[in-house]
Amino acid sequence: MKNLIYSLFILSFIFAQSDQLFIGTRPLSMGGAFVAVSDDANTISWNPAGLPGLRRTEITSTYTDLYAMGISQSYLGFVRPFSDRIALGFDWSSIGFDDGELNFSENKLNLAVGIQPHKLFSFGFTTKYLMRDMLLDETSYGKSSGVGIDAGFLIQPLKNLKFGLGLYDIGGTSVSYNKDKTTETILGQAFRLGISYMPINGLTVATDFGDRFHFGVEYILASRLSFRAGLQQDISGDQKIMVPSTGISLKFKSVIAEYGYESHPYLNPTHRFSLALQFSPAVVSITKTTISHNPIFRSLHRYYESEPFVNVGLKNISDADLPVNVSLFVPTMMDNPHSETVTLPPKSDEEYEIGVSFSSDVLTSKKATFDNLVQPEIKVTYRQGGEEKMAQKKMESSYVLGKGKLTWSNPDMIACYVTPADAVVDKFSRNFIQYYTPVLNDYFGRSNLGRAIILFDALGTHGLVYNIDLETPFLDIADDKSAFDTVKYPGDMLRDKIGDCDDLTALYGSLLANLGIETMFLDVFKPGAGHIFLMFDSGIRPDNVGKYFLDENEVIVHNNKVWVPVEATLVGKPFFSAWKQGALKYNEMKAENYVNEISVKEASAKYLAGSHITPDMPMPIIDGINDLLKEDIKQYGMWLEQIVYNAVGSRLIAAEDYYDAGVKYMEFKRFKEAIEMLETCINMKPVFPDAINTLGVCYTKTEQYAKAIEFYEEALQQAGEHSGYMLNIAITQFMLGNKGLAKQKYDEVVMIDKMFEGKLDKVFGAAKASIIGG
Repeated sequence: MKNLIYSLFILSFIFAQSDQLFIGTRPLSMGGAFVAVSDDANTISWNPAGLPGLRRTEITSTYTDLYAMGISQSYLGFVRPFSDRIALGFDWSSIGFDDGELNFSENKLNLAVGIQPHKLFSFGFTTKYLMRDMLLDETSYGKSSGVGIDAGFLIQPLKNLKFGLGLYDIGGTSVSYNKDKTTETILGQAFRLGISYMPINGLTVATDFGDRFHFGVEYILASRLSFRAGLQQDISGDQKIMVPSTGISLKFKSVIAEYGYESHPYLNPTHRFSLALQFSPAVVSITKTTISHNPIFRSLHRYYESEPFVNVGLKNISDADLPVNVSLFVPTMMDNPHSETVTLPPKSDEEYEIGVSFSSDVLTSKKATFDNLVQPEIKVTYRQGGEEKMAQKKMESSYVLGKGKLTWSNPDMIACYVTPADAVVDKFSRNFIQYYTPVLNDYFGRSNLGRAIILFDALGTHGLVYNIDLETPFLDIADDKSAFDTVKYPGDMLRDKIGDCDDLTALYGSLLANLGIETMFLDVFKPGAGHIFLMFDSGIRPDNVGKYFLDENEVIVHNNKVWVPVEATLVGKPFFSAWKQGALKYNEMKAENYVNEISVKEASAKYLAGSHITPDMPMPIIDGINDLLKEDIKQYGMWLEQIVYNAVGSRLIAAEDYYDAGVKYMEFKRFKEAIEMLETCINMKPVFPDAINTLGVCYTKTEQYAKAIEFYEEALQQAGEHSGYMLNIAITQFMLGNKGLAKQKYDEVVMIDKMFEGKLDKVFGAAKASIIGG
């Protein structure tokens, strides 16, 4: 009887409370400061506004023997999100006592919904159904039931700060007794205001204010082990009872085991135990994937690597910034996926541009020569709740085309086949230019035109021939912009020695670029007459076309430069034939507006040359001047002779005519012919200081300095003091290494002509560069 009376006293103390009895090992281990925390399934009872923030399915259970008095409290809760903004919760809680003589029980069912209309704000409602009964000697006294409503609000103005408000038993919760149909309000309306703050990652400090003051802290270590402590104290009343509490939990994958301890000053301690399962859904989803290029051309791999390659839509339903790793895998073009790190804003649904990086052997592996239908894949990995999560999606199938494939939908893409840095291209170009340096100096005046002639004839001597690609003839391909063409890399073309117009143009352009000569490809798009050839920078200014060329129609003035067009398919014939045909073709197509000038320099800046490596190959044996080069030396001489003849009015009669012819030859750096013309001039007119001085310049240019000084001095004897002649002596002395004499003569020049004052270094530097450069 004594135990019965004591049990009745405790039960009356518990059930006589004006507000509901809260549950949960974790919340109560934190002193009941949980209204603003609300981040597990216990939030069903504490604050339903926290439900949408869970973003996971969760099952939780709690059991405790209140104050070690045999008063058992059990709890089972279930949460299920239905979107990133709406979640439902359902729980059952029971508290009761049964000693065989007295039996008292209260069961409560909660159905809660939480809604988050904005990432900073959420609200929720709970409808509860209560059932109470007391049995004495198996006879029921006071069986009753009723319905109540709770509401909650959460505001999160900062990432680490939350405010919560709980409204409980709105309007009071009443029960109706079955026996006499009377109604009694058993739970009065109550509220709690809560604040939660996370000063550092893993540490939470929270406090609640209601009829009591609640304070709690929690620290989570490595997302696995959690420690908690708290206290609660009455605010009003004579005795402000303080109840401290503490707790710990351990998480392993989806399972969480919790223990809580609460110490009451007048009652036995309460031990609580909880077990929860958290089935965390992926908070990140891939909403969209778009590949920027389909089909994928292997030869454009460096262009792809310089631009966004895929567009990925990523949705983050969590309430925090979330770093994720986005990886892209393109079969046959990668050994390992390309990955980038992106930070997703909270509650975001945005699109991101992702780049790409291919394997180093993308153009050299065995599979590089084949076309493949592949399915790229996007994977997104991130950490959630201490575990690594992944979302992945297969993209639309794409054609990966072999290394030689290209379409003419954008002719600029041909630039990716211009490989001046290729080792084989470099060796071929340098070998011929170095061997024929004397020819370049003596016959072609070290001009771009001379270098182009030597390289073109070298290709013919090497045995290259033009042959229409029977499978993809350029003539037909050029009309169909969607058709796939095949282009050879320059190194491969040197090895194979046979190719179409695009193969030969890419090769010749690469050789010229290797020597620093700028080129433009000429894309002919006339229906039924598609073609490609090229032109190179002559190095001549547009205002000097009439001075250095026979006919203005044999060159092209474009972008403030003078270009020489070359029909590369005439390889094996003399350069002058290819030049003539190139000029005719360009002028014809330009008149009909059927030609595009493609700047290889500009196109290459976008469509970077592929990382193609040509296997080393034997270089052609160079033995003397080949027949093609001999013919072009002859053609060049005849061409230049005509330019000189035109410059002197088509006659060589007077000494002045021979002087003008000598000057013209000197401008083309043909010093042998220039000296012959000037000597003839002087023989015809011995007193001709300008001619004698110019003859001295020719000898300076050919590094015959002593002879040059003799002619300068002779010119001075005939003309008297002349600053120009004296300056030539100073320059020649400087080239001889006689810097003192050079300075002395320069000072004499300044005394005659003040315009040269202070320009010593500039004059000598320019003269030295001119002589060294030819």
